[in-house]
Amino acid sequence: MGRYDCVVMYNAANVVEIEGSQEKTYPSTVIREEVGAIEDALRDCGFNPYVLSVDHFSRDLVALLFKLSPRFIFNLCEEINGKTELEMCVAGLLEMMGIPYTGSGPFALGLALNKFHVKRMLRASGLPSARGYLLGPGDKPDLKAARFPVIVKPVHEDASLGINSSSLCRNTDELETQASYIHNIYGQEALVEEYLDGREFNVSVLGDRDARVLAISEIDFDGMPEGEPRIVSYRAKWDEDSDYFRGTKPVCPAEIPKRLEVRIRDIALRAYRCVGCRDYGRVDMRTDARGNLFVLEVNPNPDIAPSAGFARAATAAGFSYSDLIGRISQLALERGAKVASTVYAL
Repeated sequence: MGRYDCVVMYNAANVVEIEGSQEKTYPSTVIREEVGAIEDALRDCGFNPYVLSVDHFSRDLVALLFKLSPRFIFNLCEEINGKTELEMCVAGLLEMMGIPYTGSGPFALGLALNKFHVKRMLRASGLPSARGYLLGPGDKPDLKAARFPVIVKPVHEDASLGINSSSLCRNTDELETQASYIHNIYGQEALVEEYLDGREFNVSVLGDRDARVLAISEIDFDGMPEGEPRIVSYRAKWDEDSDYFRGTKPVCPAEIPKRLEVRIRDIALRAYRCVGCRDYGRVDMRTDARGNLFVLEVNPNPDIAPSAGFARAATAAGFSYSDLIGRISQLALERGAKVASTVYAL
């Protein structure tokens, strides 16, 4: 084995179609185009990466990582042992092994998988989030906690899984039908939130203690099919041949007034820090009909493929793709150096 100074660690895409699900597998959901791109970018930055596909925890995995003894790991793992809810355990393993790695730590990764917990943390910190509640099997809708129309989605999924044309509900019957779909297909509670009928923004943030907003991107819904809700559904995100995909065009940087830009940047940085993100993340926001801003989600370790929104925002901020990957890598190396200096000082 040659001498490698870093590892690109990732999972092969594992998409399982559930019987009765409206969310199908599309080519873009199973291709990990960022792996090769990051490997090339790391070489451009002077590193010699080892690319490692990981599906399960094992003694062999631990032994290999010890043998490689990398300066840092570029962590692209989104699941382990076939479970997305164990994503945080990969970061936890690297913490215990004392190997610096890119991206957020176990706490932020675990917290972000529960949208309702994030919502409560944001509101407790004085950050705006749409009114909402959890609806479990057999529960009755709480019409006082969130007024119609509402958005209904799984509380624990990402990548827009469980979000489709029926997710926007205007009455109790529609709400109960969509909640039952989530209970039966995804086996979890439904998150019910008031629908915000305004503009939608994706805000890419880079850094740790000195985090900065790279750029603000807006979703242009003008091309959505007639009668479809103006939301980023699963098909809008992944079905590249659909009218839904074509109807959710990102505009980066967003054309917005300076005052709104300042407000978005401030809320994004506060939300990023509230959840405990580091290195890179994305904060999704939306306005209501009056223009008031609300945080929809906070996404640690979002997709950083060259064609993804984060890379697009980095380009708008003046970063080449290699610059971006190099900066994220440097953040991991700086953390490792701080830990080492503290240990040796003792």
